[in-house]
Amino acid sequence: MGALLSPPIPLLSSYQLMKTTQQWHRKITQALKKAGTYNSSLEMQIQSLASAMRTLELSTEEIDGLQTTVVWEKTRYGEKMAPHPVFKIQRDAQASVTRQMKQLQLTPEELTTDQTSDPLIDLTKKLLDT
Repeated sequence: MGALLSPPIPLLSSYQLMKTTQQWHRKITQALKKAGTYNSSLEMQIQSLASAMRTLELSTEEIDGLQTTVVWEKTRYGEKMAPHPVFKIQRDAQASVTRQMKQLQLTPEELTTDQTSDPLIDLTKKLLDT
């Protein structure tokens, strides 16, 4: 009664770019510290968000390798078409990321921007704005 799934097509170049759960944990912690809202009591939520971010990356990567959005499931009545399970995993991860980011009061920019604050750039921007 399980789904007949074709093996995923590995996209090795993008796997190398994905972050581990531990890397996401560090990035989230840094964003919270930068925002001045980090507290060690948030560790469970930070870990939950890091895990959800990793799951979201993995599911998106798998979707990128798919050739179709459906799978054929065997039932006692024969075969039927069903949505590929990775779409549910992605949807659940997206909901979890949204919920955890809201609870931690983080914005997507705080997690996805790789550029760290540079005092010289900040000073230059302030001078240009005046």
